[in-house]
Amino acid sequence: MLRKLQPLASRITRGSRTAMQQRRGMAGDAHGEVKYNAWEKPTEIAKWKEEHIVFLVLGGWAVGIWGASKAFGGKKEEAPAAK
Repeated sequence: MLRKLQPLASRITRGSRTAMQQRRGMAGDAHGEVKYNAWEKPTEIAKWKEEHIVFLVLGGWAVGIWGASKAFGGKKEEAPAAK
């Protein structure tokens, strides 16, 4: 059994250690425009990362819905009952 595996073992041990490592290919290449964190360039919203824009939009919706519920709905305060 070991004799059958010997050619495979010689190929594995013959190669250098870097040849055996997985390569990431194009993962490090930057494509398109560079995106920044919202706190690095707060005035340039077009250059923000997508997830920061999503947080801004969701926060805006939350404030809008909360403000509308306070302005148009919500519980009315009842007058305290006289003793």
